[in-house]
Parts: sequence; C-alpha cells; structure tokens
Amino acid sequence: MANLTHVDLITPERVLFSGDAEAVVLRADGADTTFLANHMDYIGAVDICVLRLEGVQGGGTPSGDAPASGAGSAGDVAPRGEVLAAVHGGFVKVADNKVTVVAGVAELAEEIDVTRAQRALEAAESRLSAGELAEADLAAARARVRIAAAVKLKADLGRL
Repeated sequence: MANLTHVDLITPERVLFSGDAEAVVLRADGADTTFLANHMDYIGAVDICVLRLEGVQGGGTPSGDAPASGAGSAGDVAPRGEVLAAVHGGFVKVADNKVTVVAGVAELAEEIDVTRAQRALEAAESRLSAGELAEADLAAARARVRIAAAVKLKADLGRL
C-alpha cells in the first residue's frame, strides 16, 4: 500500500476535492513544490498554477459532492490516477499528514471551458500589448493555467 496524505482543495463556493493522494504538486512561494505523506508542517502562498494530485485513491470526492466515476466506497483504495486543477492563488497548509489548499478561485480540469479560456488569454494579451501591464499579465497567467490543466487532462484521457 502506498504512503498517502489527505488532501482538501477548497474554494469559497465548494470543496473541489477531498480524499487521499500519494503526492500533491503545486507552485507555492515562487517554487514548484511536492508534498508527500508525512511532510513537515508548512504554510505558504500558492501561486497561479496547475495543481496536480498524483496517485489519487478511490473514495475521494473530486466535485465535493460524490465519488468520481471509477471511485469506490470510502474504504476502497484502488488508484484513480491523477486529478488536475487550475488554481488562481491562495494558501496551502500542511500539518498532521493533511494538505489543505484554500483558493479564492480554482477549477477542476474537466470543468474548464477551453474555448472560453483561450478567448480570455487573447483578450489579456491584447491588453498587454496596449500597455495595461499589471492586470493583463495576471489575467493572461490565469488563462494559461486553465488551458494547461484542461489540455493535459484531455491528452491523458486520449492515451487510455
């Protein structure tokens, strides 16, 4: 059995994921960071990034409502693979073998409208070229992360 850590990905609207995973990969405090089971306590600022949950075990709730397809009961430990989410900043806390990510805005990869994200990226890039640097740069970063999460998920599904 793999070493697992409990993971909660939370926004003000809902719990996007609550379950066990072998690894949590995200960008925090300007560096790519991986949290494994029994990681030391940590608190940090999450950057705009693609959050990756590796080795997700059955029984997690990717939507916060019900187990994902392929997930079994809470006691089931069959691997489900990877869960991806676009996270637009927030905080991460690691303590007592639990990783909690609290984000103002986050989306699971399968919920991202790629066409809409591409339009948002084009609009942000237009604003960048017009000299509206600060907000346009953040908007472009958010759009790129959304596209990256959704495209990776679709590529992974295509290999199955």
